[in-house]
Order: sequence, then structure tokens, then C-alpha cells
Amino acid sequence: MSQDVIESKAVLEPFPYHKKLRDHLKSRKKTWQWFKDEKVKTQQIESFKKDLLKNTYRLDQDSHGKLYQMAQEICKDLNIDAQVTFYQENNSLQLNASISVIETEAHIVLSGNILQLLDDKQLKALLAHELSHYLFFKIEDGDYEVTQRIILALANDSRSEDSIIETARIFQLYLELFCDAGAFKSCREHYTVIQMLIKLNTGLAEVNAQSYLDQAKEIINQDDEATNQQTHPESYMRSIALDLKARNAQDYFEELNRLIEGKWDINSLDIFEQEKTRKLSRDFMQLILRPQWMNSSAVLNLAQQFFPDFNKTEELDTTELKERLKHTTPSTKSYLCYVLLDFARVDSTLEKLPLAHTLEIAELLNLVEDYERVVRKELKLTVRSFKDLKEEAMKDLSRVNENQDNSIYDNE
Repeated sequence: MSQDVIESKAVLEPFPYHKKLRDHLKSRKKTWQWFKDEKVKTQQIESFKKDLLKNTYRLDQDSHGKLYQMAQEICKDLNIDAQVTFYQENNSLQLNASISVIETEAHIVLSGNILQLLDDKQLKALLAHELSHYLFFKIEDGDYEVTQRIILALANDSRSEDSIIETARIFQLYLELFCDAGAFKSCREHYTVIQMLIKLNTGLAEVNAQSYLDQAKEIINQDDEATNQQTHPESYMRSIALDLKARNAQDYFEELNRLIEGKWDINSLDIFEQEKTRKLSRDFMQLILRPQWMNSSAVLNLAQQFFPDFNKTEELDTTELKERLKHTTPSTKSYLCYVLLDFARVDSTLEKLPLAHTLEIAELLNLVEDYERVVRKELKLTVRSFKDLKEEAMKDLSRVNENQDNSIYDNE
């Protein structure tokens, strides 16, 4: 089967995140071309195969014909041309399976007693998951294989920023969901794929997919945090994803975005969220500097410590900032509150005005409880003393605003 056929009849689409990262990396033309041209050398292939044979038992077609028959069926289901070879890892009790792809060769290594634990349908689901990795590497002229090599190479560099590591993590998590979707495509039963996942995670011989799916939904309803796994989402999230896929849910991508990428968290930004956070932080500071009296040298200098090229603009739209703050973590709210406090205290000549102004901003953005808590803590104020200070500050701000057009609500 030719590569052209594979591309024209690809049975699965990569996730939007995969496409977004592919496009981002592809825009770095020199880097992209270098990785695209970098080929696995003959000696590397020979070394890999030698190590593979040393640490495994190769399963031949005569003794394990059922495995190879399943592989042929899956290749047809996924429209791929993989030449599959199976191996059993030596001296391994851990239940696992992995695949290594070399051109059109797919080397699948089984670990533990998988062949005894899984029934035929579940085994096919596992093999389809692994062969979906092959599909992922081959579609669109191998773009996603190049994307994966680049982001993993960057993430494994000790000099890389945390945002690169987070980007690689999310890319890998979505890849596992892509391969689960491939398993469902081949098996046509999401319960079978869920049973396979549960068995590999628990080692149990008998499992109930619907019972676990109910458990997964209970977890999701009680805990809205995104996954913190590094390479594979938790089984309950994978089960939810499979259920959404099986039901052809309209909010499939939105729900998976919530499960994998989660809320706006200042402590775990990928490269895309990092850029969004920069923009939102600039908008936030534009809001802080909106009143003319707030534009003292000390205040402007602080803004330029955050952004050296910061310039005040009259254009102000807090819509996106307010929307993002509906889906944020306590750490992000804390970050914004401390930014407000920094601006409230940077210029003592402005007296209580900046405090009142930043309290108004906190009210506008539904951060007032968080901000008041930060102010009381950092200024070491009792509830009573804070109330008195707030009242005095608001009176001062009201007198200033009577004669100036400084309202932060003008654009609402």
C-alpha cells in the first residue's frame, strides 16, 4: 500500500492540539527541515534490533498465528501498511505493550502475562492501540512523527523552559487518546477497550466496563482538575473519552480539552498558554493604568519591569480576561492578586488611591475575596482595620473620580 493511499484514506484525525503544535513547529522552517531530513542510520537500526532480540523472545507466525491474523485485520481497519513483528519481553512482570516503528516495520513488545490475561477482543484492542501509533506517524507525510521528535528533543534538553516540557506532556496525552480512538475504530466496541485498560492497570481477570465507566463519571463530577500524568492520562479519563467518542458527543473536543489541558494555571503553562498569559497580563496592566493619575513614574516603571516594551493604550477590552478567570486555578488568582498589590504599593505618594482602585478592579473581575485576603495577609491587617482602610481609600477615590473620566467600567 502506498503512502498516498494512507494519507487519502486516513481513518483518524489528529487532535486539534497536535495540529496546532505541528503548525507552530513547521513555521520554524530550519528546525523543521533539519528534523525531517534526519534519518535513522543503518547502524542505529541494527543496534536497536540486536538489543530487541537480546531482551525479548520473538513470537513467530507458526506458534502465534492468531496475533498476526489480528494484526492483518487491524492494518486493514486502520488502512496502514505495517509489517508487524511481535515479541515477549524477558523477565518482566509489568503489564505493558510498546511499539517501535522503523519505516514500514512495526515491532510490538508485550510485557507480563498479557496473552493470558486478555481475551481475543481485548487483545485486539491493545494491538490496535499500538498500531494507531504507527498510523499517527504516517499520516500527512509523517508530519506528526517529526512534530513528536522535535518536541520531545526540546523537552529532554535540560536548558528548556517548563512551558516546553508542559507542551510535550500534553502532546503525548492527546496521542494516547488518539490511539485509544484507533482501538475503538478497529474493535467497534468501546467497552472492550475500557476492559483492556482496566485489566492492564489492575491485573484482574474479570472486570466490568460499565461499572468502571460509572466510577469514572463519578470522579469527573467530584473533581474538575485536569490530569497531571506525564505520558498517559488516567484510565478513568481515557474511559470517559472513549464513551464520548462512542456516543459521537458534540462536545467531544471541548470535554477532552477540559480533562487534558484544564483550567488556566500559571504554574503549568504550555507554549500556547504562556503566550495567552502574556497577553492577558498586559491587558490586566492596561486596566490598572487606565486612570491618568495612576500613571506615575514609579507605576510605569513597575509595568516595564513586567514588559520592557510596555506602553499605555486607550484601547481596553476585559472580556477575554473575565472569561478566562471563570476557568482558573487558585494559583493563577493568587498571581493576579499579588500583581494588583504590587501596583497598589509601588508609589507611596499616591497614598490610598491605588489600593481603592485595585479593589475596584478585583470587584470587576470577581477576584475581590481573593484580593482582600492577600491584602490583609501582606499588610498584617485585622478584619476591622482592613474595613476602615478600605472605607477611607474608597472615599478618596470617589472624590478623585468625580472630576475625571477614569472609570474602569466604561467599556462594559
